[in-house]
Amino acid sequence: MEKESKIIDLSTVIGIYPICNTGAILVHQIDYPNDRILASMNGENPEWCELKEGYADGSNESESGFCWGEFFVPFADVMRM
Repeated sequence: MEKESKIIDLSTVIGIYPICNTGAILVHQIDYPNDRILASMNGENPEWCELKEGYADGSNESESGFCWGEFFVPFADVMRM
């Protein structure tokens, strides 16, 4: 049996937050009126995440971003596509 190859449609990605060599949080859409972000892990099962203020690792200053589960993703670290 051959392993099915999954290809991410990069035309739907506006930003990427790399986590490791095999995983990244992809930002697909920003809904400004409702303060939310459509994000996914490696392009699978996108879900809406609420915009928040939080602290990046090792920082004492609050930043804008969103939470992916319990993990805070600061916008300053998301690479634009």
